[in-house]
Amino acid sequence: MRFVYLFSMFNFLRKKRIESTIFQKREFVVLDTELTGLNKKEDHIVSIGAILMKERRISLGDIFYRVLNPQCKLKRESVLIHELTSSELEKCPKIKPILMEFLNFIKDRPVVGHFIEIDLKFLRREMKNNLKIKFEPVAIDTYIVFNWLIERGLISNKFRGATSLTQIAEAFDIRVENLHDALYDAFITAQIFQREIALIQSVQLSWFDFMKKIGRPNISGYMFGQYEKNYQF
Repeated sequence: MRFVYLFSMFNFLRKKRIESTIFQKREFVVLDTELTGLNKKEDHIVSIGAILMKERRISLGDIFYRVLNPQCKLKRESVLIHELTSSELEKCPKIKPILMEFLNFIKDRPVVGHFIEIDLKFLRREMKNNLKIKFEPVAIDTYIVFNWLIERGLISNKFRGATSLTQIAEAFDIRVENLHDALYDAFITAQIFQREIALIQSVQLSWFDFMKKIGRPNISGYMFGQYEKNYQF
């Protein structure tokens, strides 16, 4: 019996050590895109911002930010939101070389975002049209994880129904100043993800695969309907 106990304890400690090592190597790319609108047929990407995360550490030295020429007529609402005019964007590069740089930046890392399926929807289209490739990274949606945490009582129920990046940041006491800049929005999202990982770790040691499971945007039920009226591009 003593041998069985010691063997079980050895395996337990070994598992903890392995999981700790795996955790130290976990990397994510937190991303955000700014768009001319939400119509997949008519609208286009204006900018892409992304930040590397290693474990829960935001790597401010590893960032990706590009403003590009969407090659379409800008809507008045888009100009007001992003404060970028057609004449300014016409001087920016076209999307194809930007996409190649972006792929080189993210490599095979999971991507994280707020309502990330919107970003992926446009990125998939542009990858297909410009590079003739499929873009299907592992994706985690901070909005879905946020709601999972509320359901389990790990975040106050008073934040139930929060949808915007500002509202969710408030739940974690994260200061928000100027949204609708792709890199800044990615930075706010990365801080939210930091807090979410910490809460998940408090109840689930093997957090990485668990986070991928609960944060998948394609099973969320939120897509392209009721929530889009609350989403600003």
